[in-house]
Amino acid sequence: MAEMPSKIVINYTGRQKEAYNALLLAWVKSLLYGGAKGGGKSFFLCTWVFDYAMWVVRKFNLKPSKNPPHIGWMGRKQATDFTATTLQTWRQVIPEQYYELKGGTEKDSKHILIMDRVAIDYGGLDRQESINKFNSAEYSFFAIDQAEETERDQISVLRGSLRLKIKGKELPYKEIYTANPRQCWLKDDFIIDKLPGCEFVPALPKDNPNLPEGYEQTLRDAFGYRPELLAAYLDGDWSQIEDTAQVILQRWLDICKGHKSLLQGRIISCDPARFGDDKTVIQVLDGTEILERSEMGYCRTTEISSKLAELSRKYDNIPIVVDEIGVGSGVCDELYQYGRRVIPFNGAEKAENSEKYYNKRAEAWWELAEKLSKYECGCMFMARYPELLKQLTKPSYEFRNGKILIESKEAIKARLGYSPDDADCYVMGVWGMLRSRPKLTYAVVGRPLDEVNQNKPANLLKRGMVIH
Repeated sequence: MAEMPSKIVINYTGRQKEAYNALLLAWVKSLLYGGAKGGGKSFFLCTWVFDYAMWVVRKFNLKPSKNPPHIGWMGRKQATDFTATTLQTWRQVIPEQYYELKGGTEKDSKHILIMDRVAIDYGGLDRQESINKFNSAEYSFFAIDQAEETERDQISVLRGSLRLKIKGKELPYKEIYTANPRQCWLKDDFIIDKLPGCEFVPALPKDNPNLPEGYEQTLRDAFGYRPELLAAYLDGDWSQIEDTAQVILQRWLDICKGHKSLLQGRIISCDPARFGDDKTVIQVLDGTEILERSEMGYCRTTEISSKLAELSRKYDNIPIVVDEIGVGSGVCDELYQYGRRVIPFNGAEKAENSEKYYNKRAEAWWELAEKLSKYECGCMFMARYPELLKQLTKPSYEFRNGKILIESKEAIKARLGYSPDDADCYVMGVWGMLRSRPKLTYAVVGRPLDEVNQNKPANLLKRGMVIH
């Protein structure tokens, strides 16, 4: 093994220097370096990890050892992806005389041994046995490449490992994420909510001198038809990014904020808690506006049904739509006994349009998405319920056996770290509204009603006509 180098010069771009300097600040605990394609994200991650390791060696005057401290972890969601991409970047940018790659043993994970003085564990988050090891690990940092692939729960386990001390002294604990723009927990923590200790530095291709000539034009040619994707991949802008597989787009909601609802009637929607850490969400809808919202911790079904019956009487005996899966079946039975009008919802059941939708859940979400895309829904309540606004844009969709399937609630919870209870409750409410109200008619000033009813609501709005 080579002698300790006096200094290794790393030529950072302007953005990479900005990210490096941010990590020197004591208040910055978590850094997201990401956004544009070709921004040198993996290069930065690898060189920062190496630089941090060398700093630890010098700070504590560590000598070669048969049992050096494992000071950190680096990886990706899939271990094979890390080995095929990020580890190859490490090999290209870190001089080979300063490290050795070590295979995993029963005692130690796969790791990078640096100068026989410190070790960096590496791998993936795709195997439970690997994640379980983090419970006993003690690190001072972790660095995740392509972190948009990860789930919040996986990160929580890693955070619990940031407790390493060397010679009785704590180290500066850091979290580093590189990522491409996506609707995920990173956008919530670093962009929308900007949690304490979190810092975002966009990675831009124009700052990377190693890209081939014409790379930016290649991006413009590829994504010119999707301005929001081009802004994300070229300028590192996460604010308006919309996934291609996203069910409800943010821009639809933004436009609908200024519209009144074209749906008429009132209904109560309830998504009962299924587990001890979930909550029961109740919404009273007037069209697509929310008149009242409440939530209840995990409780008996009789408490939920009593609350719903009380609300129904308060609003002139309006119907109640309830998710009947799990404890919801008991809530429905009790509401029947109260003499309430109940509309059970079972998302796993066959859709009314079974040729298009995989199940009823997909049908309900897609119907709302279509109405929002045509600006037929009012969303003036969004300022009062920002969490609902955020949740509505989270689910993605896919085609299974030629039918539309919406991402499951469990998958969303795993990806984001929380359950989209408010969004599911709202979607059920609109679904129930469409099936409980009489067929809408639109009265337009100065025109025969029969002629008006042949026009779609969106068309009437575009013509500036008055709808009563």
